[in-house]
Amino acid sequence: MSLSLGADVIEVRHAQVAGITPGLLALLSPEEQAKADRFMFPHDRDCYVAAHALVRATLSDFFARPPQDWTFVTNAWGKPRIDASDGSARLCFNLSHTRGHVAVAVALDREVGVDVERMAPARADEEVARQLFAPAEFAAFQEEPEAGRAEAFFDVWTLKEAYIKAVGLGVALPLKDFAFTRAPLRISFAPTLDDTPSRWLFRRFRPAPDVAMALAARRGSGAEPLVNLRQMDLGAL
Repeated sequence: MSLSLGADVIEVRHAQVAGITPGLLALLSPEEQAKADRFMFPHDRDCYVAAHALVRATLSDFFARPPQDWTFVTNAWGKPRIDASDGSARLCFNLSHTRGHVAVAVALDREVGVDVERMAPARADEEVARQLFAPAEFAAFQEEPEAGRAEAFFDVWTLKEAYIKAVGLGVALPLKDFAFTRAPLRISFAPTLDDTPSRWLFRRFRPAPDVAMALAARRGSGAEPLVNLRQMDLGAL
């Protein structure tokens, strides 16, 4: 491995997206490059390229393999993992992107999920919260003053997305069967879910004033993992 990634460390990297260089595009596989060419809107293409370039470059920092050479498979719900039979298969990762920002989380032998969202007030809709949030989450959202509703909405939404992505079940996991509180930051589960809060570590970040980001990671049996948060320059990959 090129850099040290201990079992007690989670690497979280994020970057702003302001256009794509040929060098970034060259880090992708031919299949990813072809998919990038099919995006209708340039900002969607740029975020896709940036996120996949960042995850490939990050994995190569921790295992001596060129970024272009990583291959991935997905489970039945779309969660990607490394397709390999060597030591690189121990690297668990997740990626996310929103308009103008990308994020990736990498850990060793530990499932992780990351979500990043631009906090657009128009998206923090009460009806959307009613449909997607657990009852306790929705009640807390309703109690927020109007000025704080967007932040409250995206704090909860990114945490829920990060947890879903870490578990790897996608939309098959009922969103209303688990709930977060923001202060203190905690998760609770309905009896229908076979999970316990002690299994999980959660973190919230503000990589930019209008961007919310959350991490979910399995704790494991050892010490509390250290979360390394790094802002990256995409032009330096």
